[in-house]
Amino acid sequence: MNKQTYIITFDDLPAADANRYAEELRQALLDASPDVEVHRQREDHSTQDFGAMLILLLTAPATGAIITAISNWLTLRNRASVSIKTVDGEIVVQNISSKNVVELANIYLGRQ
Repeated sequence: MNKQTYIITFDDLPAADANRYAEELRQALLDASPDVEVHRQREDHSTQDFGAMLILLLTAPATGAIITAISNWLTLRNRASVSIKTVDGEIVVQNISSKNVVELANIYLGRQ
């Protein structure tokens, strides 16, 4: 199956918060579906942290579960600013309400 790649970063946060958010979201995504791979990566290789960038690899069957997991996480962390990048572009999500997060995720991940 073809895997889609998404890069998720946490913007305008101290490194400690970005690392904590990355691990929280990574766990939420891994719990959401067995068909997803999530890896943490450092943006700055000179640091000694685990990395605040998430590399998300998923197949089409996992998309619904991943949308739900990201939506739930963003609802809890609505002050977080998250960038989601693909080869086709980038979207920045910040100060989002639970009302809008599912619609936004569906549009961005192509499930309109």
